Amino acid sequence: MGSSSDPKFSRERNLHQILGEGLVTDVVLWRQTNISAGILLVTVASWGIFEISGYTLLLLVSSVLLLLLSILFL
Repeated sequence: MGSSSDPKFSRERNLHQILGEGLVTDVVLWRQTNISAGILLVTVASWGIFEISGYTLLLLVSSVLLLLLSILFL
């Protein structure tokens, strides 16, 4: 067993460094709280709208594509 030779899992690096230290990592770890909260708010709001209206994502996408195709060919 002993120490691992893989530097990815050494104890000298924290989770932020292991995940890549980018914007996506900041959002996932809630270091960019405004962006993380915005993504959470938009997700919950869209789920609520789909729940209330009875639509599914597939139905919405197919309706939009049908509308775009009809506009394109008229």
